[in-house]
Amino acid sequence: MFSYADVEKLRSVCATEPVVLSLYLPVPLDPAGLRGLGVQAAELMAGAASPAGPSGESGRDSARVSRADREAVLEALAGHERDWLGHTVAFFAGRGLGLFEAMPLPCRLPELAVLACRPYIRPLLAAVQRGPDYRVVIADREHAWVLSVSGGRIETIARQVDRGPRSAGFAGWYGLQAYRIQRRITQLGRNHYLQTAAILERAAGSGGRVPLVIGGHRDSVAGLLRALPAEVRDTFAGSFHADPHTLTEARVRELAGPVIGRWVAHRERELSEEVLDAGRLAALGLPACLAAVGRGAVEHLLAPDDGMIPGFACGGCGQLSAGPGECPDCGTAARAVPDLLEEMAQRTLGDNGRVSVIRDAPFSVAAKLRFPVTVDGSGR
Repeated sequence: MFSYADVEKLRSVCATEPVVLSLYLPVPLDPAGLRGLGVQAAELMAGAASPAGPSGESGRDSARVSRADREAVLEALAGHERDWLGHTVAFFAGRGLGLFEAMPLPCRLPELAVLACRPYIRPLLAAVQRGPDYRVVIADREHAWVLSVSGGRIETIARQVDRGPRSAGFAGWYGLQAYRIQRRITQLGRNHYLQTAAILERAAGSGGRVPLVIGGHRDSVAGLLRALPAEVRDTFAGSFHADPHTLTEARVRELAGPVIGRWVAHRERELSEEVLDAGRLAALGLPACLAAVGRGAVEHLLAPDDGMIPGFACGGCGQLSAGPGECPDCGTAARAVPDLLEEMAQRTLGDNGRVSVIRDAPFSVAAKLRFPVTVDGSGR
C-alpha cells in the first residue's frame, strides 16, 4: 500500500527534460461513472504540456506526454478501474526512465496532470499527511482490542481479557454482599484499564508515536483515558462511542476515520499558528520563502494544498525565482518550471527539512526557519 517510502522512491527520479507525467485522477465511487473516465484521463494528459522554454518562452508545443506513457495509463485504468472505486489514483509515467506507477491514495484529491523533469509529489505529501497510520483501542470493562491501521490494512495487534464477577445482583445480608461485589467489579475495571494502558504504552514505545483513537461505551472510553500515562495521552486523537461486541473491522475504520480527519485538520491549524508565531524565524509569502529555500534555511515548509505558481529555476545553480532572466549568482539563463511550490517542497526535503500541505492556509506559502534570512531587492 501507499506510504511515505513511495514518495522517497519517486523523489529519486529525475530527467534532464520534462518527460515525466504525473496524473492524479479521482475515480468515482459509483461504477456507472466509470464510462467516461478514460476520456477524462486522456483530456487531462493532453493538457499536461510543460513550460519548458528558457526565460519565459511558452513551452506548450515543446513537451507533451508521450504516446507510450498515455497508452500505459489508459491500459492500467481499463484493467483496474473497478478496483479503484472511490479513490484518487496517482499515475507516474516516464517510459524512457523505466518509470510507471499507479497508486490508489487513501484520500480524495483534485484531478491534476503535470509534465515535468520529475514526479510531481505535493499531492502525495497531502495524502500521506491526511491518511496517517494510527491505532484504535476498543474497550469495555472486561475486554480490549488494540488495532493498527496502516494504509488499507487493519490488524489486531493485542488483546486484553480480564474476567471478574459477572453480576452484583446477589444482595446478601443487608446488601453487604452486593456492596463488596460492586467494589470488586470497580477495582477489576480499573486494573483492566491500567493493563490495557500498559499495552498501549509498550506499543507506542516499539512502533513510534502515532495517533490513538479510543472506541467503546462512554464510561469505558472515559475509564481508559484516565488510565493512560502522559506519553500515550499526548497521542490521543479522539473517540467514538459504540458497542464493542457489534464492531467489525470495516465499521471500526468507518467510525475512526472522521476522528483522524478532525485530528489532522487540527494539527494543520496548529502548524500554521506555530509559523505565524515564530517571529524572525518565520518566512511568509513567496519572496521570503524563495530566499529561505535558496539558502537552505527552511526547517518546515507549509504549502497550500491547491494551486500552482509557475516560475523559473537557474539552469546552472538551480536558484528559484518568480521572474525570468539571468541568475545573479552564476549568470545562467533561467528555465521555466511548472510550479514553484513543488520546487520549494523538493528542495526542502532535499535539505532534510519537513513539508506539510495546509488546507485553507492564512498565507500563500510559509516556512519555519533554522536561522533568519533577509530578502534582498531582487526577491532572492
